[in-house]
Amino acid sequence: MHDCLSKAKRPLPGTLDHRTFERVKVEIGRCDVCGERKAVYRSGEAQAKVCEGCYARLVREWNRGAGVR
Repeated sequence: MHDCLSKAKRPLPGTLDHRTFERVKVEIGRCDVCGERKAVYRSGEAQAKVCEGCYARLVREWNRGAGVR
């Protein structure tokens, strides 16, 4: 498991929607959720940036809520 996932502060459920994020190719700083890793996804709508691990967790949580296994 990624080190950032064990240290991450989880945002309130439903606060961040993974569908509003897009992958970026430029340096945008550290993840707003865990603060540990390089952010690679950005949401203009949520004004947030997340790392690969935190983005994956957002997708998994959404899938779980939608009944996807």
